[in-house]
Amino acid sequence: MGEQADRRRTDTRRRVRAIALELFTEQGYELTSLTQVARQAGVTRQAVLHHFANKEELLTSSYEELLPALDLIIESARAHPPSAAARMRAVERFDALVRGEHGASLVCAQLNEHALRGLAAARTLQQRLDDLTRALAAGEGPEGAMRGRLALSAVIMAAARGRELGGRQAERHKAALAVARSLIGAGAEPPPPPPG
Repeated sequence: MGEQADRRRTDTRRRVRAIALELFTEQGYELTSLTQVARQAGVTRQAVLHHFANKEELLTSSYEELLPALDLIIESARAHPPSAAARMRAVERFDALVRGEHGASLVCAQLNEHALRGLAAARTLQQRLDDLTRALAAGEGPEGAMRGRLALSAVIMAAARGRELGGRQAERHKAALAVARSLIGAGAEPPPPPPG
């Protein structure tokens, strides 16, 4: 019986977190209350508070699950020689992350960037995205960093802006990868040093 109760608690926790991320994304982190989350999840507010002390803890738990997967992408990108192919593999892995179970966390973070700025978990996530941006940068300076950040943003946009972009999700992600490739691909390689 204990195992079944643990599974129900885990399921409730996951469902509450998923619904909270959906509401944070749709109506904004600041405008979403735990009461709304509980109502949408079909549980009491006390049940939500049993799992999460407050709204910040609810969001933080989502980011804590995301960070190890993001760290693997960053480590892999840093472990390979800086080439267009290595950068593109990192973007493809990031795309898989966005299309998977952690996509809602990344979409929520991007759409609520200003509102979440003061939260420690959001700052940590932003630092990791900055690390990945640096790993994707083709060359030094602001242009390389901008190309890396825009490549990541294109991937998140494919998940976050379906209505505005149109098409099916698979088409949007394919388009995002094409945009990312143009930003950090072979055309973005820094010129070779002059001979001799």
